[in-house]
Amino acid sequence: MILSSRWVLPISSPLIEDGAVVVEGDRIVDLGSQKVMGRRYPHHPVKHFPASVLLPGFVNVHSHLELSILRGYLEGLSFWSWIRELTRAKYEILTYDDILVSALLGAIEAIQAGITMVGDAMDLGGTPEAALSTGIRGVLYQEVFSPRPEDANKALQTLKANLQERRAQIARFPASSILSRFIGLNSSDREATAAERKKRIRLGVSPHAPYTVSAPLFVAVHQFAKKEGLPVCIHVGESVAERQWLQDGTGPIAHSYRERGIPWIPPRTTPIQYLHNLGVIEEFTLLVHCIHLEEKDCEIIRTQKAAVAHCPKSNWKLGHGYMNLKEIHRRAIRLGLGTDSVASNNSMDLFEEMRLTRSNPTVCVPPSNNDTDLQRDALLSSAELLRMGTLGGAEALGMSKEIGSLDAGKLADIIAVDLTGYHVQPVFSPTDALVFSCRASDVRMTMIGGEVLYEERVVSGFKSGEFSNVVEQVRTKMLNARHKD
Repeated sequence: MILSSRWVLPISSPLIEDGAVVVEGDRIVDLGSQKVMGRRYPHHPVKHFPASVLLPGFVNVHSHLELSILRGYLEGLSFWSWIRELTRAKYEILTYDDILVSALLGAIEAIQAGITMVGDAMDLGGTPEAALSTGIRGVLYQEVFSPRPEDANKALQTLKANLQERRAQIARFPASSILSRFIGLNSSDREATAAERKKRIRLGVSPHAPYTVSAPLFVAVHQFAKKEGLPVCIHVGESVAERQWLQDGTGPIAHSYRERGIPWIPPRTTPIQYLHNLGVIEEFTLLVHCIHLEEKDCEIIRTQKAAVAHCPKSNWKLGHGYMNLKEIHRRAIRLGLGTDSVASNNSMDLFEEMRLTRSNPTVCVPPSNNDTDLQRDALLSSAELLRMGTLGGAEALGMSKEIGSLDAGKLADIIAVDLTGYHVQPVFSPTDALVFSCRASDVRMTMIGGEVLYEERVVSGFKSGEFSNVVEQVRTKMLNARHKD
C-alpha cells in the first residue's frame, strides 16, 4: 500500500511535500515523493489524503485507560480528596465489567486522537482486552500498592499473580473477549489479526508511588523487574503533599499514615532522591510527573539514564504546578508527553499537551523591551514539541528503534491529520499548524502495524451505538452512588 498526502513529516528527516509512504505488511519499506514512489511501486494500491499531513502516530507515555469512565466525576476536589474519591469509585462502585468498558472508552478515544501507543498504568486488568480489541500498541504496567513494610512479600506475590493473569488474558484473546459485543475483528482471518495485535503488547510493572508503596516493596519489585526484564513506571514528585511527607513528615499523607497506624520516619529528601537512595531508578524506569525538580534531581535522572513522562495538563488541572522542563531539556533526558487519566485532564489529546508544554514557565522568557531574540530562542520550537509527542515518547518507552518516526524498516504506525479546517487555515508550515492549531478531531486516519484502525471517523469493527448505551448505564450508576452519600 502507498499512503500519499500533501505533506509527509517523518520527524527524523525533513518535510516532504507531495509525499508518500510505502507500507508492506506491518512495516514501512520506503518513503519519498509521490512521483518517485509511484514509479518505484507501480502495483501497490494508493490511499490518498489530500490537504493532509502524514506523520508517525502519537506516543502517549502515561495514561490510565481503566479510569476513563471517571471523566468529569471528580471535579472541584483537592488532590487528596480526589485520590480518596477515585479509589472509592474504582473499588466500591465500579464492577470489573465497568472497568472493561472504561478501558475500551479510553482506547477508542486514543485511536481517534491519533495515539498509536500508550504507556498505560493499569490496576484491575481491563486494559489488555481493550488494547487487543482496538489494536492499539502499548506497554501495560501492572500496578502494585502496599504502604505497609510487613506486607511487602505478600504484595509482590499478588503482583506476580496479576501478571500471570494478564498474560493469560492476552493468550486467550479473542476466544473469551467480553468486549466482542462492542467491537470485533474486521478481518477474514481473525486469528492472524489477533496474533499480530498480541505482538503489540508488552507488560511491565508499576510500584505506584512513594506514598502507596513501602521501601521494602519498592526494592523487591525492582529486583523482580530487573530479573524478568520488565519495564517499570513510577509516579513520583507529583504533589506538595508528597514532598511534605518525605521531607518533614507533615501534611495529608502523613495524617493518613497516622490514621492507619503505618509507621513513618521521614527521610528528609526530595522524592527523586528517596527513590535513588532505594536504588530503584535505572534505565528501564519511567518516572511520571516529576514536578518541581531540583537540579540534583535532574542530575540523578540523567546519570541513571531513566526517562520522564511529562503530563502538563493534568499537572496544572490538579494544581500541582509544572516540571522544571528547562533542566530536563538541557540535560537531554529522555522525555515523552503523557495525558495521565482523563479523570484528571478530561481529554486524551496530545495536541493540547504539546501546546501546554510550550507554555511551561521554565522555558518561557518573561517579556521585556530589549531581548526579543532571546525570548524567541528560549521557546521550544514546534518541531521539538512534535518530536516530544512522537519519537521522544518512543525513546522514553524504549521503543525508538521500532516506532516514533517514519523510516524504512520501522513499524507502520502512521496517522493522517487534516489541515483544511478553518481553525487551521491558512497553512504556512504544516509543523506549526499541527502544534499550534490542530485538535484531536482533525485526525482522519490511524494505522498501527499496517492495520487501518480508524478512518473518516469510523473505528474498525466498533458498534458505537450499543457501547454509548452501556457507558450511559455506568454513568447513571455512578450518579446514584454519589446521591446516596
